[in-house]
Amino acid sequence: MSNKNENDTLNDWRDFSVIGDTSVSTAADLYKSYKVYKERFKSLPKSELVKRGWISSKEDTSSLVSYFRDIHAEQGSALYRKANTANTSLISLWLSKVKSQAEMEIILRPVPRFEGISREKLREIAQLSVDVNVLTELPRILSEIGIVLVYIRALPSMKLDGAVFKVASEKPVIGLSLRYSRLDYFWFTLLHELSHLHLHMDILDTPILEDFDLESNSEIEVSANRLAKSTFVERRVWRNCEPKYNKSFDAIDKFADQIGIHRSIIAGMLRKEFGNYASYSKIVNEYDVREIIFNGS
Repeated sequence: MSNKNENDTLNDWRDFSVIGDTSVSTAADLYKSYKVYKERFKSLPKSELVKRGWISSKEDTSSLVSYFRDIHAEQGSALYRKANTANTSLISLWLSKVKSQAEMEIILRPVPRFEGISREKLREIAQLSVDVNVLTELPRILSEIGIVLVYIRALPSMKLDGAVFKVASEKPVIGLSLRYSRLDYFWFTLLHELSHLHLHMDILDTPILEDFDLESNSEIEVSANRLAKSTFVERRVWRNCEPKYNKSFDAIDKFADQIGIHRSIIAGMLRKEFGNYASYSKIVNEYDVREIIFNGS
């Protein structure tokens, strides 16, 4: 960085309002975090942020003070250490917004202590999928068992489907970006994150970030995938189910009715297993999840 740019950053930092107790941080630590913040801010889609009301203008950095605070708090984390690519900037801002909304909802709405989530409860939640209109009710339903569910639409070009983590109050938070608007994708992402709460609650002080366009071989992700899939359909049932051999829509409808989940989930599982993503497009694209959640239709 040139001396001129360094001086500009320093002057901006002096004008930047840092809210909260910074007594545990040195000025050098804060300045280091602010330089990361400025680099990430450069690559953010300013017009989109203005459109969403997250900033007042393309030059407005002070409206994202909570974003700066999160960057500073995460010094040493994997996300903080990543190169400041456009996707890292998008993910870190989106995650900051999820955290802020979750903390606000915990303040405004009594959320009970999270006592864990059983396999039976996972199955009960999966069976809610038969009613498409339940999507708007899920944040309330999950809050009753101590889970905060936040919907924040993915920023343009952001490669992230969801995240799961604990806030300071030890309450688990699930953030969904709704990057893809298919119903089967929504339900798999949600059950995958809920599976992390069943299996991995002890490691969620650090967020688990999900990009399902990438195959992960980590045991944590493989085990969450396995549990999510078996929550929808038990492995022994899925192994020889009729839709694997009878490709008709009627077979899918019949099987979905038998096990009590939405037919789009069955169609999505078949597409994934056979690697044929052109099949059953009519079923998986029947509903627009973003339209239902954000526009109520």
